[in-house]
Amino acid sequence: MAVNKAPEQRREEIFEAALSCFNRNGYYQTAIDEIAAQAGISKGGIYHHFSSKKELIVELFRNRVNRYFEYLTAELDSRPDAASRLGMLVEKSGEIFMEHEPILRFCLDFVAMSSRDPDFRDEVAAMYRHRVATFAALIQQGIDTGIFKPVEPEGIARALYFLSMGFFLSYFTVPLDFDLQHQHRLNLQTIINGLIKNK
Repeated sequence: MAVNKAPEQRREEIFEAALSCFNRNGYYQTAIDEIAAQAGISKGGIYHHFSSKKELIVELFRNRVNRYFEYLTAELDSRPDAASRLGMLVEKSGEIFMEHEPILRFCLDFVAMSSRDPDFRDEVAAMYRHRVATFAALIQQGIDTGIFKPVEPEGIARALYFLSMGFFLSYFTVPLDFDLQHQHRLNLQTIINGLIKNK
């Protein structure tokens, strides 16, 4: 007897199956039939939720990238000031990265494909703008409350983003002979220390 599932639950199952298939075979080598089989749903069931494989991968990217960043920023408001909030992002980013490696592996492929596909590039650009805006708002808070020096918030926010992307790319592409998480914390903490007055 078929089990009726809520659309959100079914979409999540499709996302999980697609994530596994894309990470195993790559986007272009993965067929909808394979995703359907792994999700335990018919091919038509996939198309009920997504009009194409491309729509599926774009929605998967949005969903997982936003979820990852929500994990990262969930406790920001519990910290008393901008410096401790940025510091918390530094500490949590490496920890959460390791816990969600399959998501980040998928994102690496998506980012690489964005160099050739304008629709994918639009999604990566939207992620970039959101992350920079989030960092810039935190830095501006620190300036407004007198904790940070009067710097250019967006410029520093971009530096934080670029360093984070370097951590992300290095993890998957470089044979490392050092502790990457320690290096990542050192990079970001050096910037934060440079922002704080009297440091």
